[in-house]
Amino acid sequence: MSPLNQFAVVALAYVLGCLSPGYWLVRLCTGRDVRHQGSGATGATNAGRALGAGGFATVLTLDIAKGAVAVLAARLVSDDPVLQHLCAIAVLLGHIWPATLGFRGGKGIGPMLGAWLVIAPLHLIPGAVLLLLLLPFLRFTIAGLAGLLAVPVMSLLMNADPRCSSLAIASYALVLIAHRDHLRRWREGSRFHSQSPQKP
Repeated sequence: MSPLNQFAVVALAYVLGCLSPGYWLVRLCTGRDVRHQGSGATGATNAGRALGAGGFATVLTLDIAKGAVAVLAARLVSDDPVLQHLCAIAVLLGHIWPATLGFRGGKGIGPMLGAWLVIAPLHLIPGAVLLLLLLPFLRFTIAGLAGLLAVPVMSLLMNADPRCSSLAIASYALVLIAHRDHLRRWREGSRFHSQSPQKP
């Protein structure tokens, strides 16, 4: 496959990432811009604040599908795993920083899940177990980020191609960057609770 065609596939993955179901569903159902509430993101969690549990589930499903379709498209035109990983990164970039919405999008958990459901679904199993174990103690977003850590870890342990492992780490890093405000607030909250004096 020529470099030009590979670039076209990756560019299409970015365009697919720019499709923001959370933004458009909230706009259609309420007339409001979802980025003006809550976390300011267009993903499932923030859309769920405006649309309820049904809206959350719908947006999450569509975001997961977006990541899966981007990687499936790469797989249809080439058996190169590096191209599939590049498309996973591109769809994340489009989701988090969509050119169509002034580069203000979602946080990336849904598309990353979708991408790895195609790339290496078994890598998600340890993360799902960790998520379920942490949910009683942590908020969903933080538990989800901890669970997604399984993707780069499993890639390092099981992937013979260091390029793919590096790209898996880069994908997870993008999601962490998108959640930097969540992580900062969680860290500050944890520090506050750990320093609060105990009641007599």
